[in-house]
Amino acid sequence: MKDQQTKSSFIMTVISAALFFLILAVFGKTQAAGLLKPKNGDPSLVSIKSHAVSVIINNGFARTEVDQVFVNSGDQDLEALYTFPLPREASLSELSLWIDGKERVGEVLEKQRARKIYEEQKVKGKDTALAQKDDFKSFDVSVYPVRARGETRVRLVYYQPLHIDSNIGRYVYPLAEGGVDDERIRFWSVDAGIREAFTFDLYLKSVHPVREVRMPGYMNEALIEKPSAETEEGSEQSYHARLDLSEGADLDKDIVFYYRLDEKTPARVEIVPYREAGAGEGSFMLTITPGASLAPISEGVDWVFVLDRSGSMSGGKIRTLVDGVARVISKMSPADRFRIVTFNNSASDLTGGFVSATESNVQRYIEKVKSIQADGGTALYAGLSRGLDGMDDDRTTSVILVTDGVANVGPTYHADFLNLVAEKDVRLFTFVIGNSSNRPLLDSLTKASGGFAMDISEYDDIYGRILQAKNKVLHEALHGVEVKITGGEIVDLTPVSPGSLYHGQQLVMFGKYLKPGPVSISLHAKISGKDQTWHCDAVLPDEDIDNPEIERLWALSSIEELMEEVRINGESEKLRGKIVDLATKYSLVTDYTSMLVLDDQEMETAGIRRNNSDRVQKERKAQKKRFSRPVKNYRVDSKPEKSMFRGATSPGIGSGPVGPWFLFILFGGCWVLRRKNVFGNMQNSSERQ
Repeated sequence: MKDQQTKSSFIMTVISAALFFLILAVFGKTQAAGLLKPKNGDPSLVSIKSHAVSVIINNGFARTEVDQVFVNSGDQDLEALYTFPLPREASLSELSLWIDGKERVGEVLEKQRARKIYEEQKVKGKDTALAQKDDFKSFDVSVYPVRARGETRVRLVYYQPLHIDSNIGRYVYPLAEGGVDDERIRFWSVDAGIREAFTFDLYLKSVHPVREVRMPGYMNEALIEKPSAETEEGSEQSYHARLDLSEGADLDKDIVFYYRLDEKTPARVEIVPYREAGAGEGSFMLTITPGASLAPISEGVDWVFVLDRSGSMSGGKIRTLVDGVARVISKMSPADRFRIVTFNNSASDLTGGFVSATESNVQRYIEKVKSIQADGGTALYAGLSRGLDGMDDDRTTSVILVTDGVANVGPTYHADFLNLVAEKDVRLFTFVIGNSSNRPLLDSLTKASGGFAMDISEYDDIYGRILQAKNKVLHEALHGVEVKITGGEIVDLTPVSPGSLYHGQQLVMFGKYLKPGPVSISLHAKISGKDQTWHCDAVLPDEDIDNPEIERLWALSSIEELMEEVRINGESEKLRGKIVDLATKYSLVTDYTSMLVLDDQEMETAGIRRNNSDRVQKERKAQKKRFSRPVKNYRVDSKPEKSMFRGATSPGIGSGPVGPWFLFILFGGCWVLRRKNVFGNMQNSSERQ
């Protein structure tokens, strides 16, 4: 038996390595961030002269600043329309335009009003800029005019919380578009080239020891400055990574930065607050890194492959899908069964039900899979529904849905998919590959089913992401997580329902407090159906002005919850009003608001208040102080023996064989496990308290 297990482990590891190198070889060229230019008209003479990115990671969130110079080599004033993929959980909070050599900071208005004023400014020939959000796909920035034979400078800033996963931090600067917006692809071409220089500077400040940093695909080009000596827990570690590309670099490849914390980094509770002295309320970001022991699980499964072969999967996506499915099927045991469902405009069962993984069946369906071509629409509902039918209640079934989630045929509403998942009683493990994918839909399905979501960039350290996901799927999880905070008069805690936490995952929440002072934090969850609760005490300060950005991050999280209601139940004036109110108060670009830049006189004439300008000055002042000082430790569980993490440390990446099911993490699909078989047979060896 031991020899058989060793042999299986070796085969699985070989498969993983083979597909890892295969993935790197077959990804096709994607669309990119850059200037949009009409395909059926004169390609304008506007181009990107320089593109400078500065990123600071500190205290659980990242600030990304993009400074660009557009140049017009023609004889007429022109408009520039710049687009870039929407970063996950990002709040676009600054848009600056240099007018007469002076920086003007944009203000947030209701979307239609902002567009109307922008167009009026164009007619007047006035300097103006507009930032808008295109649903889940991209941020679009319009700039007018780029003067004839002249240059125009624009700056963007956005914030986003970063989650440590199995002691691995990951930041992505998204540049490669996913090619899912058919209308844009038909009308626009993208000029992704930089005429002179592209620079990327990232600064990482960590109070926890960092053992390694990596930039996959750029390790030869990047200059990485590390601390000169080993530091202990509680001492700051600072890293600087710089990438300098010149002479016609393209904005077509994501930049991914990894940092790995020391394996001994403790499980912990951290609260980053913001409150001005005497203010009526404060804001906070609560990060919980659990250390509860989650026992490993292992079961054999049936396999259902639900493969998206629509047009948006063309190029590198479909080639990777086809080759990957073929290789996984070829390594199955004869005792395994598999089923293949494909969909574009409709769904079809390629295998006609489950077939045993005999040598003849494997060879037959490998040839069928290799003949799959990408074209047509995306009947995601039909494909998922067909894949979920016909499961055997006596066998554990894994359903791998490979898609970018952009449904455009048949049912497309969130509620339809949520009902489908509820009917089948499944857990979804969602892997979203590339940018501009329908994350809101896939995230909704994930949360509703109690699974987990993981983003995959085509330029990731793919193998590392496989190992992270492997540890989650093969361990118990904390389901039905609830967080309660007593004291402090806590209000507007978001997300309201955190869902589930899997091996190595953090929980990040935001909230407001009306009363400074001591609070008690409790986390309640179920492990293998058994209730468990952990406790921790903390103090919310009367004054802490080091991180004013926390207010925006709270507002963004609240807006995302409201948008989830819109996507499920439809738009209403009440929901729209709440979103617009939050977005204008905290200066955020959303589906209903845009950021507009005007010169001082036009801003006054339009009656636009300088809310964001004031907020930006406050944030920049705090950022300057933070950058020059040692990083602050916001851990609040100061008495580990009484905390919710007694005797536990954060789990690392782990080791061991990687089975064929993990290989499909690379393809951006969903892995569905039937609750009845998997979770009913787990043994709970978690820590009892």
